[in-house]
Amino acid sequence: MGDDAPKQELSDVFASSNKLISLLANMYAPITRHFPLLWGGLYHATNSNLSIAIMAKVSAPFVGKKLQALIREKKPDIIVSVHPMTNHIAVMAMRKINHNVPIITVVTDPVTFHRVWISPLVDKIVLATEDAKALCGKYGYSVDNIEVLGFPIEPKFFKDSASKKELRRPMGIATDRFTLLFMGGGEGGGNIYEYIAALNKGDLDIQLIVVTGRNKSLKKRLEDNISRFSFPMKVYGFTDKISDIMGASDLIITKAGPGTIREAVSKSLPIILTSFLPGQEKGNVDHVIKMQLGVVVTDFKMIVPAVRNIMQPETYSRHVSALQKENNPEAVYNIAKLILGYKDK
Repeated sequence: MGDDAPKQELSDVFASSNKLISLLANMYAPITRHFPLLWGGLYHATNSNLSIAIMAKVSAPFVGKKLQALIREKKPDIIVSVHPMTNHIAVMAMRKINHNVPIITVVTDPVTFHRVWISPLVDKIVLATEDAKALCGKYGYSVDNIEVLGFPIEPKFFKDSASKKELRRPMGIATDRFTLLFMGGGEGGGNIYEYIAALNKGDLDIQLIVVTGRNKSLKKRLEDNISRFSFPMKVYGFTDKISDIMGASDLIITKAGPGTIREAVSKSLPIILTSFLPGQEKGNVDHVIKMQLGVVVTDFKMIVPAVRNIMQPETYSRHVSALQKENNPEAVYNIAKLILGYKDK
């Protein structure tokens, strides 16, 4: 990129805000991991225009002031929001200091999402799917300032990479064995150990790669008991090698997080979903089923027949074809072009 390339800066306004606001923001991961039903209740209870107005007013004195200071300091030409709680507050902060520049919201929940994502006062709202656009209509928002451009993921996920055999070799796993990838998001949730234990009774010709994320206790438990399993297993903690790990795998078993699903799609990796967050992730489950990207398993006893079925050549090919049709590698570039198009407006 040349000297005239646009400068970009990523700011987490919650991390440096009031201690209470920062604490509340940091509670998201433990609540969603340990108390998903509580999260679902909070999601639905606050999914109204009145609740959003109250939340914006309560957080404005803390997050809003931080945003005002940030805007004064950086003097941005464009503001891009990728967090549901910053859209309404960003508009309020700009108006407060009279710094009027385009605000673009990129919604990172691809199908179902909370109303708090949508402020009618932003200049453009970028959505991943037509289903998400339809939801905007149900919420009563005009679709005039909406663009459906797909879900942005890192380009390394859809660029040409080495073959599965070449990627497996340095991992120290068999190059010619059907490979299952277990992931539970950054927090390593989703009852991974229990599903692996259930697979151990299935007499399947498989090997496993498991990414436990920040869940150190799960990583230790798997490594301490690895000799008890009837299949080879490679265990990773938190890693930045997910693109290569997915590229080395034949099937992913995971929770219904949007990023993991879209990355799996980019790798044409059939998906087995084992859990989802009530609220924003329910639509991801429905989408995977509707588009034949994979299947849903809701009980440990179902995992062996589900894996065995997907391993059948006809079934596997059907899922791969659907995944290839679903893939949208241009999404991240099209979103970037849209944002940069506001540079001189």
